[in-house]
Amino acid sequence: MNQVVNVVVAYARTAAVSNPNRLKNPISRNNSSEYDVEIGERTPLLLTKVIHESSQDRRNRQIQTIQTTALLGILALVLFLLIGIIIAIYLMLLQVPRPWPVSHPFYLVERPTWWSDSAALEASPLNKSAVTNLIVMHTGGEPCHDQITCSQAAREAQITAWKHRATHIPYNFLIGGDGKTYEARGWKGQHGFSELPGMNDTIVVGLIGNYNNKRPDDVLFAETKALITESIRRFSLSPAYRMYGVVYRSMPEKNAPALYAELKRWNHWRGFVTV
Repeated sequence: MNQVVNVVVAYARTAAVSNPNRLKNPISRNNSSEYDVEIGERTPLLLTKVIHESSQDRRNRQIQTIQTTALLGILALVLFLLIGIIIAIYLMLLQVPRPWPVSHPFYLVERPTWWSDSAALEASPLNKSAVTNLIVMHTGGEPCHDQITCSQAAREAQITAWKHRATHIPYNFLIGGDGKTYEARGWKGQHGFSELPGMNDTIVVGLIGNYNNKRPDDVLFAETKALITESIRRFSLSPAYRMYGVVYRSMPEKNAPALYAELKRWNHWRGFVTV
């Protein structure tokens, strides 16, 4: 009996030595069993679960994507338009021609400062936002050199116009020897000189003083240039404006040749209006 057992054990050892794969794979089916240890180590233990999205969900997601893209496109377009408008306005302002470099500052004395009457100024409104003609003349009388005397000259012009014409001061602006501009009818009202043309496309500026024989001080010309530049900046005077003087046939003493001797050399000078 012991011999039989020994033979069986010896046979089992011989079989194990001759086929070592049997030790590694206790159960084998054609060397590719699903229970094979080596194969099992290379096979994932958990399988990924695949979720299939429905066609309706896919369409909804596509619609949302399209709507978002369209909204972003519209916002970008609006932003570009705003930037374009800002750039256009900036370039337009840069291209507004300056008649000359102005070093003298523009100083406006508004009408209520020199005229305390509470009655409102009565003047027909200018229908044009930017007039094309500028008439420069002198007021006659004594010049002024400070705001007190220049304000008094503006009041006298108002009183004289009301006394002789029954109208308010006819000038749009007065310029004093103090280097300041005095608002009369301003940029919005028609001038009040019935003998002068172009009441709806002309601004009339009066230099305070008599300049038949005496040349105006340089400060008067400097403030005239500052007023013109400010008028263009406010779009109240066309950059292509035309400047004129006034010649009176019956009153040569009002023709101010000393004033026009200088203005004739300015670029926008176009001659005289004869009345």
